[in-house]
Amino acid sequence: MKKAAWILGDQLSLNNSALRVLDKATDMVVMTESLEHARELSHHKHKLMLCFSAMRHFKQELEQQGYSVCYSQLDENKNFLDSLNSIVRKHGVSELIVMQPNESATVKFVETLSENLGIAVAQSKNTMFLTDRDEFVKKHRGKSHLVMENYYRQMRKTHNVLMTKDGKPVGGEWNLDKENRRTAKAFKQSKLTPPKRPAPTRDRIDSDVAAMVEKFFPNNIGSTKTFWLPTTRKDADLFFDDFIATRLKDFGDYEDVMIADELVLFHSAISPLLNIGLLDVMTLARKAEHAYYNGDAPLNSVEGFIRQIIGWREFIYGCYWTKSADTDYHQENFFGNTRKLPDFFWTGKTNMRCVSSAISKVIEHGYTHHIERLMVIGNFALLAGILPNEINRWFWEFYADAYDWVVTPNVMGMSQFADGGFVATKPYAASANYIDKMSDYCHGCAYDKTLKTGETACPFNYLYWDFFLRNDEKLRKNNRIGMAYVTLDKKTTAEQDAIRQSAHSFLANLNPNDYY
Repeated sequence: MKKAAWILGDQLSLNNSALRVLDKATDMVVMTESLEHARELSHHKHKLMLCFSAMRHFKQELEQQGYSVCYSQLDENKNFLDSLNSIVRKHGVSELIVMQPNESATVKFVETLSENLGIAVAQSKNTMFLTDRDEFVKKHRGKSHLVMENYYRQMRKTHNVLMTKDGKPVGGEWNLDKENRRTAKAFKQSKLTPPKRPAPTRDRIDSDVAAMVEKFFPNNIGSTKTFWLPTTRKDADLFFDDFIATRLKDFGDYEDVMIADELVLFHSAISPLLNIGLLDVMTLARKAEHAYYNGDAPLNSVEGFIRQIIGWREFIYGCYWTKSADTDYHQENFFGNTRKLPDFFWTGKTNMRCVSSAISKVIEHGYTHHIERLMVIGNFALLAGILPNEINRWFWEFYADAYDWVVTPNVMGMSQFADGGFVATKPYAASANYIDKMSDYCHGCAYDKTLKTGETACPFNYLYWDFFLRNDEKLRKNNRIGMAYVTLDKKTTAEQDAIRQSAHSFLANLNPNDYY
């Protein structure tokens, strides 16, 4: 019997469990590029470049370790099933092993392979996450709301990360988020200069993939000429080590700050690499932990970063599979929104400087950090009543780190509150006051951040209150946003009417005929 391990493009880990069952002397690795799959969504060119180039480099890496690799490159007429069928017949494969896919749609496809290929197909345990998703689903299925903080503490204990010998959190507190909220003004006053990102090496594989992406995906967003991410494991490691050495120490203080001409600021920007397996989550956590113990970074920065990768990321993965067990998460719509995405989400051309700048960054780089995603782009979509599935798909297509398991619970759950509170305890809605506090976006904007209503007022101001007005029945009893309704109730009837009128006028002019 000849076995083959099919390595998926988002599972490029040397710890991929499907590799463990192979006999290098007789078995083989299968890797396939599928034009059909790549065109299911209109992905950013940076994501396509990263995935295909990383796959081809991983092939080389496996061959250097003694694996026999059968690699099927992109072709106009190929899809996964055709490629696998051809390989199975040509090489006499009798059993195919696939590590549990990260996304539910891929799991469903793999479950059909045995019948379609006429051979045994097995799924091995997913080793890209610390979370056992089956156990997570078993424990949390049926609950209306999950709490990340509880899971994060469990992960810290289980993996002994930033823990004392007597089982207490290092520093005495589990979560130092309250120390990680310094403002944009504080950043400007600090005179800090964010370090430049390292420039990964480029080789023939990268140039070949760039040409291929421009050939097969000419109209997708972005350009391969501005591609900035590592495509090899070696360069991914160097990319993260540079973060530890140059940015981690200031990451915590300015984690939520948004600066118009800064893409990364002090963030790691490693999510595109981690999400395809070029980096290992526990290796990252240990390196960050050691930076604290060695005195190279403060606890608030280290704890904040570790909370992102072994707390929130793992929690979101579990939430995705829990939701997927019972429903189509993509169709959740708690507020009953119906508005389509405005055209400027594809161009960045809007007079709202914060939205324009954030979207323009995504168009050019396939990336922004989490606050620009949540509190600018997502916040606008929430306040404007955008159909959740539309903004979810936009994030999925435009970001280089975007996969269903991470985008959908973050967007449908946290950002848009479309699941009614399964992931988040409250909608993340904010007016111009928050954006002005945490960014330099309001400076030079066409709209006035101090005005509450009217044509020249910042749209975030009246959209914020209109959001609470039109969703009164669904939100008023939420005790986490009770103060919003205390303030709203103090506004006169005339003030509330002005809010509604300003919101209606603005939204009516986003796009003509923009309702389903």
